[in-house]
Amino acid sequence: MSTSLPSTEQEPEDTAPGRADWLLSLLVALACLATVASGWGVARLTLDEDAAAPSATDPGGPESSVMRAVDADPSDPEVFLELAVREVRNAPAFHVSYTRTVGGEEPVRGWARHEPASDTTFEHYFESADGVRVYRYDLPGTGFMINADQGLPGMTVLDLPTRADQRLCSEEFVLGLLGDLVDTATGVELLGTEEVRLPESTREVGASTHTAYRYAGTFATVAGDYLPETGRNVLIEVPEARFDLWLDESGHPRRLAYTALNGFGETYDFHPVDP
Repeated sequence: MSTSLPSTEQEPEDTAPGRADWLLSLLVALACLATVASGWGVARLTLDEDAAAPSATDPGGPESSVMRAVDADPSDPEVFLELAVREVRNAPAFHVSYTRTVGGEEPVRGWARHEPASDTTFEHYFESADGVRVYRYDLPGTGFMINADQGLPGMTVLDLPTRADQRLCSEEFVLGLLGDLVDTATGVELLGTEEVRLPESTREVGASTHTAYRYAGTFATVAGDYLPETGRNVLIEVPEARFDLWLDESGHPRRLAYTALNGFGETYDFHPVDP
């Protein structure tokens, strides 16, 4: 397999891409690509302009005096959910692990992290049911990138990113999912309070337990996939799915699980990270 950006401890050392001196070598090799990519530069595309991180003067920004999720009434699902999503968007970092099931098949796994202060603004790992490993990145100064075991000659800069690239190679992979809840959820109701235990994830993210409000309802979203035959990211429309969402007492999402009518389903665990 071609050299790629860093992976997680989840993969053995002899099969996962190496980390040593990767950033220097990668930036040198890709400098020309990043320079000539028309209209790209250091800009990072998102699904739309409204998805950009708020500034300090934005009413939804971290300096705002408007209501936060911790001050909202959990019995008002729409308000509580909207404020919770805003807090994730304003958070300095997040780490999410997830599983995917299709019918009764064994679940496949992935994870994503958003750490603007690190060498990768966003990193997303996924292994398909066929064992194809896919690595997606948002690299400061270069933009969206992808590597995979099959379908690509090596690390590839997405200088003309599609809608699927924009969603799967940036923090919108997580923020877009939560935004879909706010925009499309119907019949949302508070079921009660319960303990949610998140299993250990990658990158030394340990298990944790949270007291959370459980909500249920129906919403529409999209799920990401990768086609090794063409080496392309794709989005799968999920027009209707039943979901369960757990928000902790501070208003932070801790788990989101949904199942579509055809049996396709995903579960996302939102792990606590150091500020």
